[in-house]
Order: sequence, then C-alpha cells, then structure tokens
Amino acid sequence: MKPNNFINLSVVFGFFLGLVFALAKFDNPETIFFCTLFSTLGFYLIILFCSSVYIWFVETNQTFFNKTRIDKRLEFFDKEFDIREREAINIRRYIQNADFLENKSSNDKK
Repeated sequence: MKPNNFINLSVVFGFFLGLVFALAKFDNPETIFFCTLFSTLGFYLIILFCSSVYIWFVETNQTFFNKTRIDKRLEFFDKEFDIREREAINIRRYIQNADFLENKSSNDKK
C-alpha cells in the first residue's frame, strides 16, 4: 500500500473511532466534536510520523542528491513557470485593452 493511501485510511479510521468513543462517552455536541477532532488529528500525526520513518528507511538506498533528477525537475518547473507567466501577461493585456475600450466608449458617449 502506498504511504498516502495508508495515511488516508488511518485518518478515516481515527475519525470514526473517535466519533464512536465520543458518542458512547459524551452527550454534549461540542465535546463530541472536539473529541472526534482530537482523535482524528492524533491519528494523523502518529501515522504521518510512522510513514515518514518508513519512507526514510526504505529510500536510504537511493542517493539523496541525484543531480540529473533534480535538474530535470527544475527544468520542468521552469517551463511551467514560463507558461503561467505568459498566461498572466496575456490576461493583463486583455484587462488593459478591455479597460481602454470601456473608457473610450464612455468618452464617445459624452
């Protein structure tokens, strides 16, 4: 099972376990809510720690600083950033042109 799936499963289990115990023990809705919230948060933190330790021990065989992999990822992010920047520039130009046309049409009406 992937660590992400294990974390999700554990959080859902913690939620329902906390909900069952809170419903069995308390009558006040606020107390039930907070007990369920703390139980879910507790399970999340514990499982996150366990899965991070698992990943740390499993992936120690790999090099931590693989230069070629890091360069490929940086190039990918650089390309994505350029694409987003061009989109933002085009949107800014469209807004400026729309404002100019709107101002021009309001001046023509006067």
